[in-house]
Amino acid sequence: MTDRKAYIVVDVGGTYLKSAVMRPDGELFPDSLCMTEAHSEGSREEILDAMRSAIVKEKQILEQRGAMLSGIAMTFPGPFNYFKGTSLMEHKFRELKDVSLKECIAKIPEVGKDIPVVFRHDANSLLAGELWRGNAAGFKNAAAVTLGTGLGFAFSRDGVVQTNEIGGPLITIFRIPYKDGILEDYISKRGFLSLYKSLSGRASIEGIEVSDIGKWASEGDSVSQRVFEEVGLILAQSLKPLLKELEIECLLFGGQISRSFHCMESIVRDELKDITALKLISVVTSIENAPLWGALQSIENNENV
Repeated sequence: MTDRKAYIVVDVGGTYLKSAVMRPDGELFPDSLCMTEAHSEGSREEILDAMRSAIVKEKQILEQRGAMLSGIAMTFPGPFNYFKGTSLMEHKFRELKDVSLKECIAKIPEVGKDIPVVFRHDANSLLAGELWRGNAAGFKNAAAVTLGTGLGFAFSRDGVVQTNEIGGPLITIFRIPYKDGILEDYISKRGFLSLYKSLSGRASIEGIEVSDIGKWASEGDSVSQRVFEEVGLILAQSLKPLLKELEIECLLFGGQISRSFHCMESIVRDELKDITALKLISVVTSIENAPLWGALQSIENNENV
């Protein structure tokens, strides 16, 4: 019975695995959203145990509600072969490099080899979720920028998220050369913190998060405001040629730092105001749910199975 179908979706981050049970229409099962420590710097077994724990926990919730597990979808940062389900990362989850996660998950007794498992890049998944149920719905050419520990980018053409030969984003922006490094050095957690340290003159910024700088900027702190303005200007100027070339109509911001997007919004809007095709600049509808929606959509569409 299709009304009993349910899926386990897992958004894999460097710190936590965010998991939930979803119906085919994208609605979460009540109280199914769970956080599990990722152990991304740990041993292979520690990382796999964390994934098993998250999946088994969700399977129990699913069964308690009388639903039937129809598939598992996971979002992962890159580099990753999304068709093979194999991590290529060396900076985190390095103990999983070249390990077939699809095979590992199939060996979980509560799952088994007959349950389809798919993988999707986290930025691609976020944009797909927004095209389906969020602020990008109705736009053919949309783009999403993820602001967090790293800098991600995904875009769609005619409503289809564009991917490369292994399922990752077709275009990446984090490696764009900028000053004496790359763009991600300036537009990511480390970029915000480095600029804040420089502008504030503090000898140490230990314990300070970007969310703190956003809070202080909202409260009127001039140094914190300047940090967001400068980062926002760098971001907008770097994106502008690409957005024009791709004829992007909708530009969305996701990731944890986008919670403070309002601190840079005016300067981003001003810098991008002459892009004729661009009709909407906004944060994503749901930082928490959009990647999960995109993951669910990939398995509902039988992608990478």
